Amino acid sequence: MAVDLNQVADEMYKMVAEVAGVKKYKPGDVFKAMVKKYESEGLTKKDCKSAMRILIDSERLVYTYFNGSWVELPGIEGAAMAANDAAEK
Repeated sequence: MAVDLNQVADEMYKMVAEVAGVKKYKPGDVFKAMVKKYESEGLTKKDCKSAMRILIDSERLVYTYFNGSWVELPGIEGAAMAANDAAEK
């Protein structure tokens, strides 16, 4: 039975979002965790890459490069951050 890639993508997002700002994950670490979680359903690393691509293309996650490649939540840029702060007041 094949696992739904959107479900895997949601699990990846939750995994990264839980530690946002505290820790960053390497893409390979996320893939290993998902393959281990869904090993009974036959999830492969190639499937995980496709699920990650769903997240990157939809801009729910971004790749960052600083002493290696990392996956994290996108940051809020200057003008958008000021607009969010103003809306909260």
